[in-house]
Amino acid sequence: MANSRLLAILKNKYLIVTALFLLWIIFFDNNNLISWYKELSALAQQNRQKQYYKEAIIKTDEKLKELSSNKDSLERFAREQFLFHEDGEDVYVLDDSKAPEK
Repeated sequence: MANSRLLAILKNKYLIVTALFLLWIIFFDNNNLISWYKELSALAQQNRQKQYYKEAIIKTDEKLKELSSNKDSLERFAREQFLFHEDGEDVYVLDDSKAPEK
């Protein structure tokens, strides 16, 4: 009885067509679900990058405004970033990455 019922279900043409359609959509179509998922993941990653760069631009603009408005901050920036120094002045560079953890 169970075998005949299972056989009847498997002979159902609508079930077969639906199963074939789903297989086609999931695996074989140009716009299949797997590539669709990969594209959505790539889009999400690009949106995260876009947000990161927007925040970086805002921080850079703030730093530029600060450097443009104050001569002391410009001098400090040049000394810290490019190791500028005046004549007769020694510059010591300390690397914090090799410091022991506290």
